[in-house]
Amino acid sequence: MAINSLISIEQLDVALSNICHANNNEVLFSHLKKLVAPYFTYQACVLLLPESDGSYVSHSQSDCIFEHTYWPLSPAFTQARIMGGCIVETAQTELAFTVQAKGITEQLASTLIICLDDSLEKAAFLFTQTNCCAELEAILADPCLRLVLKQLCAKLIAIDRFSNQTDHFYDLLQQTSLQSELFAQLASEWFWRTDKHLTFTQVSTFNEDNEFYKQHFVSKSLSTIGNDNEHLQQNKWSRFLHLMDQHSEFYDFEFELNANRTIWISLSGRPQYDETHNYIGYMGIAKDITYAKQRELAYKNAKEKAESANSAKSQFLAVMSHEIRTPMNAILGMVELLADTELNSQQREWLSYAQSSATLLQGLISDVLDFSKIESGILELDLTRVELKQQLKSIAAQFSLRQSDLLKFEVKIDEQLPDYIYSDPTRLGQILFNLIGNAFKYTSYGQITFSAKVEGEFLHLCVSDTGVGISESELEYIFEPFTQVGVSVKRKQQGVGLGLSITKKIVEAMNGSIHCQSKPNEGTEFSVKLPYENVQEQLDESLQIEGLRKLKVLVAEDNPANQVLIRALLEKLGHDVTLADTGSQALNKAKAEQYDLVLMDMMMPVMDGLTATQYMRKEMALDVPIFALTANAGQDDKEKCLAVGMNKVLTKPIRFNVLEEAIASIFIE
Repeated sequence: MAINSLISIEQLDVALSNICHANNNEVLFSHLKKLVAPYFTYQACVLLLPESDGSYVSHSQSDCIFEHTYWPLSPAFTQARIMGGCIVETAQTELAFTVQAKGITEQLASTLIICLDDSLEKAAFLFTQTNCCAELEAILADPCLRLVLKQLCAKLIAIDRFSNQTDHFYDLLQQTSLQSELFAQLASEWFWRTDKHLTFTQVSTFNEDNEFYKQHFVSKSLSTIGNDNEHLQQNKWSRFLHLMDQHSEFYDFEFELNANRTIWISLSGRPQYDETHNYIGYMGIAKDITYAKQRELAYKNAKEKAESANSAKSQFLAVMSHEIRTPMNAILGMVELLADTELNSQQREWLSYAQSSATLLQGLISDVLDFSKIESGILELDLTRVELKQQLKSIAAQFSLRQSDLLKFEVKIDEQLPDYIYSDPTRLGQILFNLIGNAFKYTSYGQITFSAKVEGEFLHLCVSDTGVGISESELEYIFEPFTQVGVSVKRKQQGVGLGLSITKKIVEAMNGSIHCQSKPNEGTEFSVKLPYENVQEQLDESLQIEGLRKLKVLVAEDNPANQVLIRALLEKLGHDVTLADTGSQALNKAKAEQYDLVLMDMMMPVMDGLTATQYMRKEMALDVPIFALTANAGQDDKEKCLAVGMNKVLTKPIRFNVLEEAIASIFIE
């Protein structure tokens, strides 16, 4: 399908990459201004987000004069929502503009409004003092520009949320630091002494509590100073008094004092002897640890709240990952389609850069999603028959392309390995990609070695390198989430510090173990042992895909970019495609016409894919194959899809060969 656009695919790839890697608003607005300069120029750009009453408030802006501005709903915004955008020539004609401060109103002549009502945020962009070098209709209809603005909107919102979270955590840290400092200032210690019968004879403090402690300790036996709760803890006191009878030193014995208010005391002491070495009692120090005990209880409560918040965070990450995967599906798919067209060498090189960047971004998103699944306890294994040696060689071959004259990559795959095992091929590959990828990341020259062999009932995978190594202090934390070692080292790639944490969790989920040995400037070795089940070789009959007949396919997908991608993939296979934006539209089209296959997105407005499928099966008695399209196909999602009558679940990003094989598996006997 041809798409008329002022912005080329190459410019789009660069723009999306720039947005992805930008880390502040100034850089983002600068990239946007350079991108659109050939088509229109402007003075300032403002991102507006809608309120519940239809008005707008400024969220991000290239000029601080527009910060915290309110924009009531006016005819210009109404027109922009309907037409996608409009230009307001004079500020005096629009209520939303006239209510602004004088300094702002003076800048609002020839303001271009572009509304993104088809985006998640329903946002609008203002471009002040605009001078269009292209037709307004062409600018407003440019799908690439709208995609860039959607991604820019999402990035600006993400940066703002991250900044707010950082400020919040900094405030919490300051509060905790202040509490700790105050506790240290108010903490007090004092001396005590007993006779040989363990009766207190002296206490000495340096504050106004001296008389209080004298009253509750002097002339009283050590065994009687605890309150009623302490008297119930016979084992605790029996062990303590036994130490005293043995004339042993003791440290930090904690108990609650028998007083008219809650007082916790910590005692430390050692036996005392006279000149003739006769035991004469104990002497030591005591401190009031009441505040510490109260903080311990507060910490326990805070930990429980933090765990609850952490669970909510994990759910949020899963939702965000789903939303990010949807446009990523279009990006990767379009790049894959472009790679299959006639390109010159320079175009193919640029496309390769875009593809590698998009793949890296997809990997980071997958790491975040996997981490959220692990934290939520929903990481599942998809066990199936794996052609082991073939998979290991395939993974190694991908990394072999990265070796150079300075860096060699050696592969040692034992031929005694079983041909087939029962495992999760995706998770197995994820383990190796993380470990070998890390080796290349931290090794500039020397050698990287990947070996695989059988040791008893275990599959032993080993990745070693001659890279920068890991210090002993850092080895303790390498499997912690969001941890990166050697952060001062210049690396070939960047990450978020989740790879090893996720790898360890996957290995443990497979009932295996992972260990690391390393020395700085000498290298690192990761060793993974996984139990495995040998499977007899069972070759599948190849699918005769070439013999597949032309199908009428109904695609229910609300994202325009994904619609273009899926249509292109299906038409490449020779099928007729009909599109529906929502589940309800899909129902109407299925009632009006007969289709051979339905591809149904799970998350759509008006009616989602699960509801639409359930209606097709129960109310319409439709028996055509239905494939689910989803950006987050966990085991729960798959079970929900199958439960309502779907035949297969395809995970975004949809790849050509996966779609081809899925269709062939249903329609070829």
